[in-house]
Amino acid sequence: MTTPLAELLAQVPTLNDPAQPFVFEVKGNSLVGKWDIVRAKSLYPKEFKTIDKKYSITVDFDEKKGTYKYKDREKSSGMTVNGGGVSFGTSGFSGKTSKKEFSFELGGINKTDEGISPVLAWSFDTSRIKTPLFAFLEKNGWTHKKGLFG
Repeated sequence: MTTPLAELLAQVPTLNDPAQPFVFEVKGNSLVGKWDIVRAKSLYPKEFKTIDKKYSITVDFDEKKGTYKYKDREKSSGMTVNGGGVSFGTSGFSGKTSKKEFSFELGGINKTDEGISPVLAWSFDTSRIKTPLFAFLEKNGWTHKKGLFG
């Protein structure tokens, strides 16, 4: 049996785990998971660099059919200032994705929300946020809406 949408959305805060780097919230009749993957400023002897990378997943529901569909979004931006000038870049993605990333930089001074360190390391795996989310929806009787050829 499918948990009514209002009841399901009221349970969303139970998905949040302080040990995880992401958070789930309700926006209207949608469930949104957000992950601030990395936000850092790095100062090397002859270079200044910023990086900001975010991910979100939005789940929309069809109450009559007891189904849901989702969309992944990713946004990255960065800037580097060195003796040769300034470079700036931004990229974004919207759709469905399954992704793993890992980055490790050593040297200079790196400032993040966690503090200052000579090491800047971060990792990202969409399954970390999707696995508990999809298990929660399945446990409450909701099924993923099949695509045109699904």
